[in-house]
Amino acid sequence: MTVTETPQAQADSADLPLRRNRRFQALWVGGAGAAMSVNMALVAIPVLVLAVTSSAMVAGLYGLVTGVTAFAAGVPAGAILDRYDRRTLLIVSELVRALAFATLLLALTLGTPGVVHLLALAAVTGLTQPLSSGARMLATRSVVPPAQLTSALTQEEVRSHSASILGPALGGMLYAASRTLPVVGIVAGYVVSALCALAVPRDKEASRERRAQPGGGMLGGLALLLRVPVLRASIIALSVLNLGGSALDLLVVVLIRANGGSEAEVGFAFTIVSVGGLAGAGLVGLLHKHLSPGALLIGLYVWGGALTAALAVPLGFWWYGVVLALAVLPLPATMVLVDILIFRQVDDALRGRTITATITMLTVGAALGPFVAGLLLEYAGPVPAVLAVSGVFLAAGVYALSKRVIRTARWPRPQESGA
Repeated sequence: MTVTETPQAQADSADLPLRRNRRFQALWVGGAGAAMSVNMALVAIPVLVLAVTSSAMVAGLYGLVTGVTAFAAGVPAGAILDRYDRRTLLIVSELVRALAFATLLLALTLGTPGVVHLLALAAVTGLTQPLSSGARMLATRSVVPPAQLTSALTQEEVRSHSASILGPALGGMLYAASRTLPVVGIVAGYVVSALCALAVPRDKEASRERRAQPGGGMLGGLALLLRVPVLRASIIALSVLNLGGSALDLLVVVLIRANGGSEAEVGFAFTIVSVGGLAGAGLVGLLHKHLSPGALLIGLYVWGGALTAALAVPLGFWWYGVVLALAVLPLPATMVLVDILIFRQVDDALRGRTITATITMLTVGAALGPFVAGLLLEYAGPVPAVLAVSGVFLAAGVYALSKRVIRTARWPRPQESGA
């Protein structure tokens, strides 16, 4: 038996274009608020922690605690999403994040927050991250009919990359005016997200059905990823992609600084990269129309590997930004591909665990990337490090090409999209 995803809500919106689907538009606005909060925090919070503690170690520890707790919470979050009402979980997780940053705002107003307070904030942020992300992905399915899901996910990619451009800049500007202002903005973004989540239909009846089905326990999603050949091959290939991509971030910073670039030029280069990601959202439909999933994934590695090698040419910060912007053009299409190759192939009773297991495995690659880049920089130097990462992308492409389940993967027909 396949558990349906709030069929009445989908039926109500089946004949509506996405622009007139009020539930989806509300969810999109809420997601934009949460994404802006996350991206403002990327810049403002480390600077704030450094300012109030005068310790680079504490600033680094804040990021470490956030990452470790997010990784630890990934698998349990999936089990929770498959057992309980996802609308409630989305609202609660966003309100918890808003409340956590509100305590920081209060501490700043009254004086100076302590290290324990800051690390507790990092832990709460990390613990709620996979629950919020997974609940939002599942909520989109509950308000959008299967035939429109790819278009909805493309719009979410636009939101994500827009926030990655605007959020850090806004966080920096607000902090320059007052150290409390970015925290106010972060709290407001999460509150908006929670309020907009009220538009998502409840799925209490579906959650009861999901609990009644056997699902392999808390590790059911991870077990499924490793057991099914196409899922296993896809997640390994994508984890390698994340490893190489996160390694590139550090390599580009070092390359720009090694060639006399300033911190401002580093920031501008990554702004160019974000613009490339935003432009890539407009290519999702075109790439999906003309390429099979396997061809898209394999082509991404070849494209990324070739462009990464071009970073070895030192033409200035603008060159590094443009090269990476071109490299990330296919990424939005690839993120939608993850949904199609993995999430749409899984029964709803197991989908929450599969989503969070996927996010967790991709996080491993992203976490290892800077460490690998650091080793390469330490023992080989910037240019050999760049060429090594280029080789990683190309090797991953060869791996994907060697897997028949990836080469022969196809886009599902509309009636299969929500299966």
